[in-house]
Amino acid sequence: MRLPATYLSTLTMLIVTAVFWVSTVQADTNLFPRPAALEHNVRFWLRVYTEVDTKSGFIHDSENLAVVYETVYLGENTRDNKKIIKAAKEKYIAILKRLAQGKRNNLTKQEERVLMMWGKGVDNGRLKRAASSLRFQLGQSNRFKDGVARSGEWNHYIKKVFRELGLPPELTILPHVESSFNPKAYSSAGAAGIWQFTRGTGRRFMKIDYIVDERMDPFAATVAAAQLLKLNHETTGTWPLALTAYNHGAASMRRATKQLGTTDIATIVRKYNGRAFGFASRNFYVSFLAALEVSRDPEKFYGPIKMALPFDYAQVELDNYLVVDSFARAFGTNLETLKRHNRALMAPVWNGQKRIPKGYKVRIPRDQMSGEPSRLLASIPASERFNEQTPDLFHKVVRGDTVSEIARRYGHSIRDIAQMNGLNRRYSIRIGETLRLPVNSLAAVAAAAVSHPGVDPAVVADATPVTSSSTSDVTSVRADVAPAEFNLAKAVDEGDASTTGTTAMQSGNRTSLLADPADYAVAGNNTIEVQAAETIGHFAEWLDVRASRLRQINKLRYGVPVAMGQVLKLDFSVVEKGVFEGRRLAFQKSMQEAFFMNHQVRSTKPHKVAPGESIWRLSTQTYKVPLWLLRQYNPDLNINHVKPGTVLTIPELVET
Repeated sequence: MRLPATYLSTLTMLIVTAVFWVSTVQADTNLFPRPAALEHNVRFWLRVYTEVDTKSGFIHDSENLAVVYETVYLGENTRDNKKIIKAAKEKYIAILKRLAQGKRNNLTKQEERVLMMWGKGVDNGRLKRAASSLRFQLGQSNRFKDGVARSGEWNHYIKKVFRELGLPPELTILPHVESSFNPKAYSSAGAAGIWQFTRGTGRRFMKIDYIVDERMDPFAATVAAAQLLKLNHETTGTWPLALTAYNHGAASMRRATKQLGTTDIATIVRKYNGRAFGFASRNFYVSFLAALEVSRDPEKFYGPIKMALPFDYAQVELDNYLVVDSFARAFGTNLETLKRHNRALMAPVWNGQKRIPKGYKVRIPRDQMSGEPSRLLASIPASERFNEQTPDLFHKVVRGDTVSEIARRYGHSIRDIAQMNGLNRRYSIRIGETLRLPVNSLAAVAAAAVSHPGVDPAVVADATPVTSSSTSDVTSVRADVAPAEFNLAKAVDEGDASTTGTTAMQSGNRTSLLADPADYAVAGNNTIEVQAAETIGHFAEWLDVRASRLRQINKLRYGVPVAMGQVLKLDFSVVEKGVFEGRRLAFQKSMQEAFFMNHQVRSTKPHKVAPGESIWRLSTQTYKVPLWLLRQYNPDLNINHVKPGTVLTIPELVET
């Protein structure tokens, strides 16, 4: 019997679709495996994202996520909620301690229920450990649902950018984990925007200062996130590790694979004992898998969702510096509309202290403009166009200064000064540091100089870069307190993801060297690998020992410099490893952040090493890329022995 042509066509289409679907699922499984050993963890995050909202949460075991003791319901008062959580934890700690002492008879219903969760064969030692590993996880279902709706505004653009860079489409759902697609998200660790970039990592790929912070712009930050994820994959080799590196750093993931001899994510999650590899980092990949499942069919979990729609934007590139009010008047719009669509512009622009920078592309919805963009821009009078940015005022910090006192002296708010200088939430400043001040009235400067004759007054100056306390690891509030020592573990500590922040995972205090795959930790045998710009003198200074001592234990002749990649043995007789690592990190952080204040990585390209070419020549002459940055994009390269034919990844820089 001959089948109708239309039937055959339909059947063929169904077969092709089925084959495509199967191949896609297979590709997903290969790129983003869901190991059986981690299935309990994935199911836990599915429950967090779909069962409990931010008015409730789980008391659970932090190691075995299959063990959820209770759902706790919260109220409106933060202090009361802390008491509720504490009481619930104490209840289960007491139960677990009784069971850990061997109690198996005459159990209460609660004790019996807890014991059943662990299985009757559980030993007392495991129960004792469980008593010290209770944790509270705040629910996220309402945030995730709201994030699904919000994501409609940027999904098309995000998918386009990731597709152009050849990245798997699954990665585009990562903002669900990071921020619930909240463009205003700002963590206690200083991570900002839907992709939650820290200042240090973000500066590699975006413009970040007190006038423009592209982390807050979903469009610019999307390009940066794609570049970082691509770099992470090139550095770690697998997408599960690349994703975990997004939270914890590529160096840590490389260290984990070397320590355990595998790239298997399940093994690393269960066995890697990195000092800062805490709950959030350990669960980042599984939370991504859970978010991926929810995002594929959100209405299955939440019911109908009204998705936000993308805007049709006109992008108006400015050929002068403009006060934002001038732009708004010319385009027949208001500041709220402009602020809604130009999130990268910071408060000094909106309050008139700074002008919109020349070259900035202002986004404005086409249906909210009163005419053709170029004509409207040309209508701005010459008297309202400027060739330079509004000048800054600077104040040099002296002993006894505090941010609050400086703000009062010059008639500004603490928040303004903190924002302009990238200060942390403790408003830490250092003696000798130069702070930017808002320019409102030169009369305030004169008055401050008269009332405080012994203090260096602020001066008007051009907008030269100023290194703020955000580039120093300082924990003091008053300027006459010495800086505290920095600790590597704290530098990448994720914090408590249970109760605060805007995201489900709260990445917390990530190091500013997150995008740097170089390993700055001390190995178990007290050795380190020499990194960029480091010398014997640096190591001696950070260790509080003489350089001759380091040369002696490493059998190095005087005058012979150490080379990048060289392994050195160190002497920790004076300072602890954590102190050394902190000083080393602070040095690298300062050097790299200073570079990225004036440069950004826009893209990468391959270079095949030709006979006679050296890394030094390629770095300093051909591409003008610092050797340390070139090493970061080629972490497995022996920088001192490169064979012809080796393909290098070259970061392409632009000046900012």
